[in-house]
Amino acid sequence: MGSCPPFEFSSKYYHQEISDGCMRQSSFFHGKAVLNQGVGYSIILGFGAFFAVFTSFLVWLEKRYVGSRHTSEWFNTAGRNVKTGLIASVIVSQWTWAATILQSSNVAWQYGVSGPFWYASGATIQVLLFGIMAIEIKRKAPHAHTVCEIVKARWGTTAHIVFLTFCFMTNIIVTAMLLLGGSAVVNALTGVNIYAASFLIPLGVIVYTLAGGLKATFLASYIHSVLVHVVLVIFVFLVYTASDKLGSPSVMFERLQVVAGKARMCQEPYSHGGQACGPVNGNYKGSYLTMLSTGGLVFGIINIVGNFGTVFVDNGYWVSAIAARPSSTHKGYLLGGLVWFAVPFSLATSLGLGALALDLPITESEAAHGLVPPATAIALMGKSGSILLLTMLFMAVTSAGSSELIAVSSLCTYDIYRTYINPNASGKKILQVSRMAVLVFGCFMGMLAVILNKAGVSLGWMYLAMGVLIGSAVLPIAFMLLWRKANALGAILGPVTGCILGVITWLTVTKIEYGRVNLDTTGRNAPMLAGNLVSILTGGAVHAVCSFLWPQNYDWDTTKKITRVEKEKSELPAEEFKEEKLIRAKAWIVKWGVVFTILIVILWPLLSLPIGKFSKGYFTFWAIIAVAWGTIGSAVIIALPLIESWETIQNVFLGMFTNDRLMEKVEEMNIKLQSIIMSIPEAERTYLMEKEKLKKKEASEYQVQSTPNLLMNS
Repeated sequence: MGSCPPFEFSSKYYHQEISDGCMRQSSFFHGKAVLNQGVGYSIILGFGAFFAVFTSFLVWLEKRYVGSRHTSEWFNTAGRNVKTGLIASVIVSQWTWAATILQSSNVAWQYGVSGPFWYASGATIQVLLFGIMAIEIKRKAPHAHTVCEIVKARWGTTAHIVFLTFCFMTNIIVTAMLLLGGSAVVNALTGVNIYAASFLIPLGVIVYTLAGGLKATFLASYIHSVLVHVVLVIFVFLVYTASDKLGSPSVMFERLQVVAGKARMCQEPYSHGGQACGPVNGNYKGSYLTMLSTGGLVFGIINIVGNFGTVFVDNGYWVSAIAARPSSTHKGYLLGGLVWFAVPFSLATSLGLGALALDLPITESEAAHGLVPPATAIALMGKSGSILLLTMLFMAVTSAGSSELIAVSSLCTYDIYRTYINPNASGKKILQVSRMAVLVFGCFMGMLAVILNKAGVSLGWMYLAMGVLIGSAVLPIAFMLLWRKANALGAILGPVTGCILGVITWLTVTKIEYGRVNLDTTGRNAPMLAGNLVSILTGGAVHAVCSFLWPQNYDWDTTKKITRVEKEKSELPAEEFKEEKLIRAKAWIVKWGVVFTILIVILWPLLSLPIGKFSKGYFTFWAIIAVAWGTIGSAVIIALPLIESWETIQNVFLGMFTNDRLMEKVEEMNIKLQSIIMSIPEAERTYLMEKEKLKKKEASEYQVQSTPNLLMNS
């Protein structure tokens, strides 16, 4: 018979029953909200309204005092002039989904230290390697608006429709994950109706995206990033330095050892099915403190495959690359990827492991719906912890959601309307269609989340399934800009065949392994791993075979002929587009992208394997890396965009706090002065011509006058 409670630090989650003995709490949330509904609605509507107004105001300030012209090109590409810091911030914000905050802690709760590592490393390398594609866009399709425009220019209409379908599917899957995670946590913490939350969360995003397009999305993403990283640093320091319930790596280490102890009583009613208790199946010595975890490794592979799809096939990342200035593109993606690593790694190493170390009675269902981080936040900080977590989550969902809105809007505008409906559309018409697409997809987001919630689909299931559905398009889409032999036939057959075979494999393995096919069995590791691998490898293999047999030998001539709608003069110097400079940038991102990929996916885990079960010293070192990476990454991503844009910020403040009438007069004088300066050479030439004419006139008059005198004298 075990003692009751088994651990003093988790005594509040156990109680003594006369008949049954020691009984563990059956779940953490009991289906009850921690906060009242008013707080939930205040956060959703309050933050939504604030960001809608504030971001629209920032866009207006830029237009008023910096002189941005709000054309359709500007709406969809932000002027193609965004600097490194803001691009990095946008990448972090775009890649920080609800799943980043919630699912990363779920895998920490399932597998221990390997979970956060594989989540972070398995989803960082795609962003690092996408930097290569971002530079290639500048070299081979400098005026493109979307990835599918490039597909059509290279491979024609059929391939265009295939990739358009995969891009839309990606946007729908990502949107579904954002709202599933967001609505589930809002509902669990505040009791706000899950269907109401699904519709209300995208509301503010729709407003500021309608007003300011991609630039508004970028500015909002920066503010969201700042808040996410501030909350991240608070939680990390709370868990490892400040909390009286944990407060140090050594306490965390001791607790993680005892909760997974072999002597622990885990049968009913000491613990209930689906709760974390005792040794971990598939982990070395059953410990949470090891990288030798079969479950963690399988999740890592699924994560790597699935996330290649949601980066390379998500038009949002291509739009961000198109918006970046050429000299900033590669650096922005590398920096963004490295900073983003800290969000799941540092946060889940804190809140995910913290849930285990506090022995919280979280159920498998609660974990699958993303409720591990809020449970830890509540256990450590009470209601204030849940408000902080809710704020962080709202920032993640809305910033990534705005990116998806622009991604879908640009596909509808340029790849459907301008390509098939009205090829000669004016900039004004393009702008109207872009805004209409934002509005329609924003409403669709809410309906989709309601349908999926009704069907009982969880965030965890959706996250693991995405690679099966979209992974087959990854290698063909990379071949498009990297391999001149890649042909149209392979581009059509590869993604379609890979997707079909991936789904068949996924369902077949589920049936063979578990005897039945449902949401529970299809969401398990073995079927997901098989489906993900078949999908991505078949898509690439089919395209490669077709291209070797019938090579295209393409020179990217047609992709370079993609035109802009408004022929505006670029603000960037010509040297930004020089081929030698872009080739150097490509060599740089290839070198560092590959180096960091090898480091975080191969060398880091390999160096951790000989350790086996972590010692206290090694775990302390691991925790210090998590804290330091989170803190330094947060500082960089908050400070760098401000430093780079300091001159613009000064101009805006100068404009705001100087008399408006005076500013107009100064602006008017500047325009007149500029026109005078520009016309000086022309004026000088006109003056000299007039002077020459006058001289000729005087000479001819003199000649006329002198002729009679000569006649008289003769």
